[in-house]
Amino acid sequence: MRLIPKTMGGQLVATLLVAVLLAHAAAIVARQLAPDAMHPLAARYMLDRMAGIYQSLRLSPDKGEEMLAAIGSPTARFWLASGANAASPAMNEAERKQAQALAERLPGMSASTPAPRSWVQLTDHAPGDDGVKQAGMLASVQLPDGRWLVGYQQSPGGSPWWRPLHFSIPVSTLPVLLVALPFIGRILRPIRALERAAERFSRGEHDGPLPVTGPREARELTAAFNTMAERQRRFVEDRTRMLAAISHDLRTPITSLRVRVELIDDPELRAAMIRTLETMGLMVEQTLRFAADDCIGEPSQDVDLATLMRELAAELARPGKRIRYAGPDRLPYRCRPLALRRAVGNLAENAIRHGTEVTLCASAPEEASDVILAVIDNGPGIPASELDRVFEPFARLDSARCRDTVGDNGHGSAGGSGVGLGLSIARSCVEAHGGTLTLTNNTPGLTATIALPT
Repeated sequence: MRLIPKTMGGQLVATLLVAVLLAHAAAIVARQLAPDAMHPLAARYMLDRMAGIYQSLRLSPDKGEEMLAAIGSPTARFWLASGANAASPAMNEAERKQAQALAERLPGMSASTPAPRSWVQLTDHAPGDDGVKQAGMLASVQLPDGRWLVGYQQSPGGSPWWRPLHFSIPVSTLPVLLVALPFIGRILRPIRALERAAERFSRGEHDGPLPVTGPREARELTAAFNTMAERQRRFVEDRTRMLAAISHDLRTPITSLRVRVELIDDPELRAAMIRTLETMGLMVEQTLRFAADDCIGEPSQDVDLATLMRELAAELARPGKRIRYAGPDRLPYRCRPLALRRAVGNLAENAIRHGTEVTLCASAPEEASDVILAVIDNGPGIPASELDRVFEPFARLDSARCRDTVGDNGHGSAGGSGVGLGLSIARSCVEAHGGTLTLTNNTPGLTATIALPT
């Protein structure tokens, strides 16, 4: 499994190469199992040489033995025989054609002069010196003095199975790659564009519909993504408009009740009712912010997370609290800064309310693919069974750590205090960037970790 490429392009190229290698393997197996045939060029060369030697022997019959010994080679031998071929087996159709071709090459053929007798046998897998099975041709032609000129030509086709691969594999593989790679790039281009668009969309960025290009499957996938993105965008816009209208309509009766409460004579009752109305107003504002998520329309830009964290630590400084930044001097990242600042600010507000020492951390480990932001405090932790539930809207736990109350600094709206929305808003903003937000208990304290994809 480690040898399988991870990318689609790599897998397509690997598939082509494996197919080429399997085709070579099948050809090698077929060649080993099937009988070798005499190469046509070798057969034609053999017949031409036999005709030339026949003409030479007819003109100089006394020098036949010396000449035949001189023109022999490792793959071709010629000798003289007397009547041995009379008992040769009958020729098949292919051999008769070769014998006829030999007769046509012989000199002196005319209507009054019959062609010399000729005979051809295509030998069956004659083993070569290296043990490799090889085909051959045994040809005979009768000389005018009655003797027979016999010649054997070994086909050059016989060779070790691996020897042709030195040439055939590069010749067959390189053209396949040269032709296939541009087409693979064309096929994968819309897939890569869709991947980048999906990543941007997961961060709340939408640059409009993607161009529908490429193969049919890629066009259908792109069209489906465009439809999904448009429906999602309309859904969010409709939800935002609806909640804005609800929030606006609720402000009027709350304001009216506040005016009426001011007319109550009982101070204790009036104060209690005013606190209830303030809580209702805060719930309306925070619910609208949580659902509408102001960061939706904020454009992404390159920011320095280290500077953002340092400024946030200085802004949230409180009497009796120690808040500091720990991390690199610079940490560039592309994000929606207001949304990310709101998420970290909510976590820091929560840490300041329940701890005396708060550390804002930032890092980008080389071995990881995420940018890590963390808010660490020394306050009371959260029960392990409640670490996930605290992210639910309006979650109110019994632990003192988890009871959202408006701080002395009056920044309750910034942190989502009072209605249990601070962590929900923080997680919503982080997930809008494609990241994750997790909580873990320390000894003592709590660590909120934000992992943002690079």
